[in-house]
Amino acid sequence: MGNEHFRFFAPCPRGLEQVLAEELKSFGAHGLRIKASGVHFEGDRACGYRANLYSRIASRILCWLGSGRVREDDDVYKIARRQQWTDHFDLDKRLRVDLSATRARARSLQFLTLRIKDGIIDCFRDQINERPSVDTVEPDVRIVGHLDEESLSLYIDWSGESLFKRGWRGRDDKGEAPLKENLAAGLVLLSQWRHEQALVDLFCGSGTILIEAAQMRFGIAAGIQRTFGFEVLNDYNDTLWRSICDEARTRASNKLAEALKLPRLLGSDIDQAQIDRAKRNALAAGLPDAAISWRCADAFKLTKPDLNMHPDDEGYMLSNPPYGERIAASGDFMQGRSFRDRWPGFTLCVLSAQEDLASLWRMKPKRKTPLMNGAIPCRLFVFPLYARAAQQSNESAL
Repeated sequence: MGNEHFRFFAPCPRGLEQVLAEELKSFGAHGLRIKASGVHFEGDRACGYRANLYSRIASRILCWLGSGRVREDDDVYKIARRQQWTDHFDLDKRLRVDLSATRARARSLQFLTLRIKDGIIDCFRDQINERPSVDTVEPDVRIVGHLDEESLSLYIDWSGESLFKRGWRGRDDKGEAPLKENLAAGLVLLSQWRHEQALVDLFCGSGTILIEAAQMRFGIAAGIQRTFGFEVLNDYNDTLWRSICDEARTRASNKLAEALKLPRLLGSDIDQAQIDRAKRNALAAGLPDAAISWRCADAFKLTKPDLNMHPDDEGYMLSNPPYGERIAASGDFMQGRSFRDRWPGFTLCVLSAQEDLASLWRMKPKRKTPLMNGAIPCRLFVFPLYARAAQQSNESAL
């Protein structure tokens, strides 16, 4: 087992590739190659298991099976057919095949997806004279293909459901524009907030940003409450997996007492129903009740003393405020300039689709990071909130 070596690809939200690469290194990954919307890496089985359990940024962990040159449509079938599928999963496992393409000359991805499925089924028929069933809704095994200009690469999905599905979000927690957990975690990491600092989200919604930050602070592994695709594969190593999970639980237990002493994380929202939902989510995520303070309030009126903070306290504000058609629900963006007066000493980090946010607020951002929130192009703006004299100096430079 110690000589096992795998090649992986971890897709992620656009704009978080570098953050993901740094994260993967901490799991023992090597040979990293950053691509648009993901990172190729290499590692042993433990690395792949840890990436699934701990990664807050990856959408999936895909294990490479093989590649081949594609000159005509039938080559896709041949590449799939020559893989030893019966080595990877048994006949009783339900199958799903997905195919993506970049600059490929394919006429129909749907047709080529069916040809990959045919190759897998024919492999089973030849070897055991039976075929596995296909289930596109609740599959046991997911096969992922990627087609480029010249070749097809095939992967087996070690994750199962997308990794942003941590297992703690309630079924009723849909919201108007839910922020996926891996993007929320990416915002926390891009903000450069440190665990020993205060963190405030004045538009907390169902609490996703603060829950991700709190799990980081308390050392709770992102996927500790869920199952993974590799657990149904023929080469699954139960002993190794149990030891990795035990290691994760021990790490969280050792951090608990110290984490409770740190400045509390603070969440507010104008909708009491959202606050109630955030509280339920935080408890479901394995966080102690004291990890995050919640309150129903207007973000544009709250001050430090309102949240039991000293006027000189410093920290970070990180939010995904409503934008676009949803802006009317939470007030005028022009009021955002008032954050400068009410939160001096803090660093304000805002995910927004509003490109002119900085000029609208008459504030100079320290950084602007392009990101995608689903299909919506956004930026993470980072504004240092200086004392008033320093603000005037910065404004005159704009």
